[in-house]
Amino acid sequence: MSSQPAVGLPSGHLTMRLAHRAMLRDLGRIAATAAALSSTPDPARAAALTDYTDRILQIIEHHHEGEDEFFWPMLRERGAGEDVLTLMTEEHHELLGHLKDVRARLAALAGGPSTGWAELATATQRLRDSLAHHCADEERELTERLAPALDAATWSRFERNMLRTAPKWTLGFMPPWLDSVAEPQERAGVPAKPVAWLMAGSLRRRQQRAFGG
Repeated sequence: MSSQPAVGLPSGHLTMRLAHRAMLRDLGRIAATAAALSSTPDPARAAALTDYTDRILQIIEHHHEGEDEFFWPMLRERGAGEDVLTLMTEEHHELLGHLKDVRARLAALAGGPSTGWAELATATQRLRDSLAHHCADEERELTERLAPALDAATWSRFERNMLRTAPKWTLGFMPPWLDSVAEPQERAGVPAKPVAWLMAGSLRRRQQRAFGG
């Protein structure tokens, strides 16, 4: 993950950094909780984890669709090199396979044996590992080879597209979710800050039902 200081980064760049961090945190928690459910069944937690996992998968899928269908083509028009765009696209293709595997394991849990939780845990950990590699590559490239094609206006266009195409339920979920991983100097990357504050309790309760603690 990027070690570049947050100060001076466009808000859209900070938002992407926070999204990557939140995705990786939650995939790790999903994998750990699924592994625990494989040995200690808990129907209420299983239902909450299934719902939460579906939401995180939707967020990751929408994030990558937004990059593939809007962000990368926009950067290509602005002169970004094909080599780095090809790298990003190829990594997304690999991640898509892991996402489909996790979705298949999640679907198989409906009425399935408890061993399905162990399989979900393994598949989710594979997805997390692959996503961590991709996020590190992407955050490096955003500050190196892709940087000449980026400015505040470009980030703003990407943000507007992501907001326009996002599932409606994310409008109340994303602000507190991003805020939950933000350092004080990264708060500019948290959209709709009043929503983040208002919905923080709802997010905490949802996560407690899914993960415990």
